[in-house]
Amino acid sequence: MSRKDAKIAKLSFASCALAMALSVYAQSALPEGENKKLVEKLCLDCHGPENFVKLRLDKAGWEKVIGEMIEKGATGSDEEFDKVVAYLVKNFGKDKSR
Repeated sequence: MSRKDAKIAKLSFASCALAMALSVYAQSALPEGENKKLVEKLCLDCHGPENFVKLRLDKAGWEKVIGEMIEKGATGSDEEFDKVVAYLVKNFGKDKSR
């Protein structure tokens, strides 16, 4: 194996390891609860949880955020997005500490 091939192999391995670590972080960053899996499915395909776990919004605020995500291409049913909003309000509502 040439030095160039070895370097490419190391970079590929490092990239895979980073992707796996980020996946584990993303899943562990969200509190357990009803609809966690749905939030992971609908939200984490496009961005990590750091985009929203730092926010503290009421129901209207989360509905606005979800509406903006739908405008940007997020897909799901109205019922699914209602469940996502409920999860976010419960775990990242205005009354929750950071």
